[in-house]
This record gives sequence, structure tokens and C-alpha cells, in this order.
Amino acid sequence: MRRPATLADVEAIVAMGERFRSQTAYASTVARSPESVRALTTRMVTGADSIVFVAEDPATGDLVGMIAVLLYTHYMSGVPKAIEVVWWVDPEARGSLGVRLLRDAERWARLNGAEALEMIAPNWEVELLYDRLGYLPVERSYFRRL
Repeated sequence: MRRPATLADVEAIVAMGERFRSQTAYASTVARSPESVRALTTRMVTGADSIVFVAEDPATGDLVGMIAVLLYTHYMSGVPKAIEVVWWVDPEARGSLGVRLLRDAERWARLNGAEALEMIAPNWEVELLYDRLGYLPVERSYFRRL
């Protein structure tokens, strides 16, 4: 089952956020900070300009996936857009669930006036998925510790 997250989901989202951080390239580039994730999640769940959709395991009710998006006005064009903050599905629950969460985020963004949704591709496999779903690459992000 997929649904908008509530404040009751915050701790489970924080735990899922740590799985995301620790199982991706972010493990070597982003420090562990449950407090920051908790504050961000609370803001995204309660904000008028943001939403977090979660997916529950039908057998256990545990959260196994999430996508969080934020509305904003593009700084160069003035166009209303939405941007992904996080998108994660536990590896054992992957398949069409991630795409269904993405479609939920697209619908919400469209209903809230966004003309586009910007997504982040942390690896080439996600880039291929975006290509298949009709997303266009715009730029890549690089990281260097200073």
C-alpha cells in the first residue's frame, strides 16, 4: 500500500533514510545524522510545499519505500517545479513499487502546479530507468571532499 506519510511514520522514515545513505555512494560522502533526517522528514511531512509518499509491506505493515518531493520556483526561469529530495525502496521490495511511488509524486506535483519534476540519478541503473520513463538528462552532479 502507498500513501502520504504522517508524523507517526517519521522514525521509520529516518531508519529507511539511514539504509539509503549506508547502501549507496552517499555512505562515503554524507555523514550519518539521524537528527537532520528527522528534522527534514518532519518538515516535508507537514509542509504545504512538500510531500513524502511511503510504501508499506502488505504482510507486515513495515515501511519499505519512500519518495519525498518539494515544490519550488526555478531560480532562472520562474517556472514552478518539484524536485526529489529522496527516493528509496528497500532492495528486497524493488520492482514496480519504485515506479508507482514516482508516479504518485508526479501526480502530486502536477496537481500542485509544478510544470516539471527534477529527479536525481545516483547511478547509471537509475539513469537508464529515467530514460525509459521519459526523463531527460540535464546535468550531472560531482562531489569532492575539501
